[in-house]
Amino acid sequence: MDSEEQLFERVCVLLEKNIAEGLRVANSTLKSKKYFQDLLERGLEAADASEIEVWLKYLVPCLGMRYVINLPESKLVQQPQQVKKAMYWLPKFLNRANEKELNLFKNLGNKMLN
Repeated sequence: MDSEEQLFERVCVLLEKNIAEGLRVANSTLKSKKYFQDLLERGLEAADASEIEVWLKYLVPCLGMRYVINLPESKLVQQPQQVKKAMYWLPKFLNRANEKELNLFKNLGNKMLN
């Protein structure tokens, strides 16, 4: 049986060929949150505006919306364009009944304006 690190390396190779398939395989084989965090960072760095939706679709359920919102906030200064792309798609994945998620998202949006 392969180690989780080996599985992660295979997922990374697969991502270069097919993002959705690579993320689907990641969801079904990886367990450690660390690998999903690495994938989200990779997605934010590399994805174009439409690909970010795919990354979020697969990674928000694994990491939780609060983590996903807080990661782009930490990237605000270094990668403002990538954060803007993520901000476009994040509302699609927000739980409108979760006041904390909504407030975090609004705060991130306010920081983008400043």
